[in-house]
Amino acid sequence: MNKPDLINAIHSILENKLCIPQISAFSPNARLNQDLYLDSVLILQLIIQLETDLGFNVPDNALTKDDFTTVASLVDFLLNIDSTVEVSPIPEEFEDIKVHCFVSCLCEIIKADDRVDHRPFYFGVWDADVVLDGNGCISYHSEDINHDFFRHWYEKLYNVSVTPWYDKTISKQANSKRLVSLLANKPDTRQIMVMLDMYRLPERENKFNQNPFPHYVMLEQTSNPETWLMFDPDFRWEGHQEKSQVLQAIASPAVDGGYYFDSQDIRPTSILSVRDYFLACFNKNNPMTDVVANIVSAYENRHRANQNTSMLGQALAQLPVLAIRKYAYEHGLAYFWRALDLEDSEFEAWCDVIEELVENYKLIQYRGLKISNSETTNEQKNLAFDEISTLLAQQNEREFRIKARLWQVFQLWQSQHFPDTPLENHRTLEMNE
Repeated sequence: MNKPDLINAIHSILENKLCIPQISAFSPNARLNQDLYLDSVLILQLIIQLETDLGFNVPDNALTKDDFTTVASLVDFLLNIDSTVEVSPIPEEFEDIKVHCFVSCLCEIIKADDRVDHRPFYFGVWDADVVLDGNGCISYHSEDINHDFFRHWYEKLYNVSVTPWYDKTISKQANSKRLVSLLANKPDTRQIMVMLDMYRLPERENKFNQNPFPHYVMLEQTSNPETWLMFDPDFRWEGHQEKSQVLQAIASPAVDGGYYFDSQDIRPTSILSVRDYFLACFNKNNPMTDVVANIVSAYENRHRANQNTSMLGQALAQLPVLAIRKYAYEHGLAYFWRALDLEDSEFEAWCDVIEELVENYKLIQYRGLKISNSETTNEQKNLAFDEISTLLAQQNEREFRIKARLWQVFQLWQSQHFPDTPLENHRTLEMNE
């Protein structure tokens, strides 16, 4: 197949099978995410259709490649596909990993103060709550989720209170007025954060492209009364945004939250607080993988009973959003690694293991989408379920290794700072392998 024919085939799949609304923006140079609004799920669905309709065989280690950026780059990749393709390593961002919007916003003032270290605050992220919505789908956001755990430990670690200003008992309009007033009267040391629906800011690049997409950002006034400065720590963006657009994004019924906190309150962190926070966060199980395994098991039972499995892809759709939380392990290891002056080479090796942990969730999601595809045969579904089972076992083995090493370096760090700690705090970690 030549390049023009493949471009036409991709157009046909997007228009007739995936039915994307932005098909009018299609061109060889169209960006899959920003122009065609394909999120990670739709891109994987496109690849599945290319495999099913045209016989391509995209290897697992290519599913996270940067080649899937524009229509043209995807076509070039497909025309030169090779089962031995290697993925270029992602540059290490050891000092600036962004994995949780609420936590990332709070960490900005901590990172700016040399007296304190933001990395311990990420202890609570790697196993942060995973919830299921009413349809049994994984969700990174829920009305039932609150941030009280993080607020409590933020104050214990850094002496900074995180005060809610958003009031769910009053109208959106009243909350918007409250936000305007807070911004107009805030001291220089105060930071104001708000939850908004990123899907309502289409000019902002958003690789997940979820609809809706609740997300915390930080705001400040500018010299122009119609423009606000918006800072998004998780997506590494800072710039001017029209006030009316921000208010429209806050008005989304999918979002309701906001806090303020003051950098002038920061105090040095006690070693005791770090130890207690780590122990409060450490979970010897792997709750996210357990949730995924339970979902897949339920759908496998449906499959064996000849029932519909078309919703499995939707059930795992938000898995990539949650998977990036596992990068928080790098922060945890880095904190103890630097304190103990351990070898950088081993730390870098663990970063590779963490990278594999994050990326392999996409391989699980990909097979879930294959199972959901109406054109997948029963034999292919059986194979996909077996492959998911193998991948889940690999995920557990990986994460248990990470946690075991993390526990070891924590114990070494603890023994240096608390030599008289009772034996139960030095217990051997028993993983549920």
